[in-house]
Amino acid sequence: MKFLKSPAKTGLFILTSMLLAGCPSKHQKLSKQPVEKVNEHVLTAKEFANQLARKLKNFDALAAKDPNNVQRIKEEILRDFLVKSLTLDWARAQSIVVAENTLDKEVDKLRANYPDDLSFRRALAQENLSFAEWREELRYSLIEREVFKKINEKAKPIAEEEVKRYYEDHKDMYKRKERIFIRQIVVDEEAKADAIKTDLKTKDFAELAKKFSITPEAKQGGAIGWIEKGTVDYFDKLFVNSAGTQMIKSPFGIHLIRVEKKAPASTLTLEEVRPQITRALKAQREQAEYVAWLDAQLRSSKVLKDYELMNSISVDTRGNND
Repeated sequence: MKFLKSPAKTGLFILTSMLLAGCPSKHQKLSKQPVEKVNEHVLTAKEFANQLARKLKNFDALAAKDPNNVQRIKEEILRDFLVKSLTLDWARAQSIVVAENTLDKEVDKLRANYPDDLSFRRALAQENLSFAEWREELRYSLIEREVFKKINEKAKPIAEEEVKRYYEDHKDMYKRKERIFIRQIVVDEEAKADAIKTDLKTKDFAELAKKFSITPEAKQGGAIGWIEKGTVDYFDKLFVNSAGTQMIKSPFGIHLIRVEKKAPASTLTLEEVRPQITRALKAQREQAEYVAWLDAQLRSSKVLKDYELMNSISVDTRGNND
């Protein structure tokens, strides 16, 4: 958990309950029953229901009631608890711990994303989290990061031959269409465009763009950058006639466009894409190491899931005015 996010404003309260006939004491007893147990880690029905409610708060009213979404989130909670439990057990076995001062520094860094302590506490309340719960989730994130580092130590470095083979096998990915580098001034009236086009005969295009253009790139002197053929239909005519300043109409207004550079269709060289390929191969190798690690942890662990209890946890959505 890197930092808190305010939930989407659905205007709903998401409530969860266990379907149980009888007195409140039975309901309370059921809430303490494990939905999932991984070695010595236990996820109770109450904890499961709280997580379900928290996740569904970010859905709109219709999506929050969709049985498919609810089932998907329930399975996601089980899966996350399983992985978290296995990660913590392995971290303990490997003596991986997070020092309190390291955790305190991370807490301070994330709290600095909020204007004041009240805003931070309000965000916690919106997520239905106590500060202690949030702090422990943050601790787990740091442990998880160290576990990933330890697992990835086993990953072999990427050999040059692998990079070359990947490049040859995926060469189509590195083909580049014909491109033009363009700069534009966009205004909302044709009369303004005509006046600016006249000024362009004696004045700098970039300066006029900064002064008159209504689109965000005006700050950069109207520079849009490289555009590939076929990317924007109303720019395609510039590939045929790129001389001088072109006037084009679009749903955004009247464009005065100048083509500053052209580049033919080409294929990126191995040297140009080497870092990209290396990252892709490294990610693949690390994913393979992680999957193998997770499989090994599962085979040596005891996992119990109570699907009947999980399915008995229902969802109710109520508007703010209910």
